[in-house]
Amino acid sequence: MSRRIVLAVTVVAAGLGGIVSAARAARPVLPPGVIRPPDAKTDMDTNPANLASAVITHAFGQLPAYIDGAGFRLLPFDVFRTAQPGRTTVRDHRLTVPRTALVLDTAMTSGLTEAEVRADAARVRVAVSLDGAPVPSPARFWVFYRNNGPLICRIYFPGDLGTLNMGVDSLVLRALAPGRHRVRVVVRRELAGGAPATLVTDYVLRVLARPPNARERASAPEEDANPASLGNTPLTFRTPNR
Repeated sequence: MSRRIVLAVTVVAAGLGGIVSAARAARPVLPPGVIRPPDAKTDMDTNPANLASAVITHAFGQLPAYIDGAGFRLLPFDVFRTAQPGRTTVRDHRLTVPRTALVLDTAMTSGLTEAEVRADAARVRVAVSLDGAPVPSPARFWVFYRNNGPLICRIYFPGDLGTLNMGVDSLVLRALAPGRHRVRVVVRRELAGGAPATLVTDYVLRVLARPPNARERASAPEEDANPASLGNTPLTFRTPNR
């Protein structure tokens, strides 16, 4: 190869490298601290499993959208969404929310044993982005628990549901800046005997400049009641305050 050709190849390679670097530089960057670390120190009410389970309970219509005095807003999660082999399904949610923390469940598995749940979770791939900025290693946010286990303090599961093991990929977004935001979740689930299914969920959010108001705080369940004293109607299953 002549020196001229070598020089041309070098120039082209350098140019491509510059384009790639520019593309990387142009990619949105996740604001620091906007996602609560999975190992953050929390109290009993706000531990990852309890919040992940709260979203599931909300999906069943057994818990209002706000909990802990509206300190958290539970984002919609469809427990019954069908995963079809080789197909991509897209679902949109458009929400107006105050400036408060948001709890986002992206994927869920359940089973009689923790080993079953972890095996199912290993067949799920999750990608999450906020305003186009990818969340690094979303698999870090998987939590595994038993419905009536020590990590769940306020939610009552009757009968055999109490011994069911759960795996949930769940993130906590700290209060976002006022304005428009988009959270995009892409879940790829391997299915036995078929091509993977892809589930896409877009959350288009309008975050208000104000914190939760009195009505939103009042809709959250009371925090000082003892669920054990409520028999089969525990704290989070009661009619929300108005």
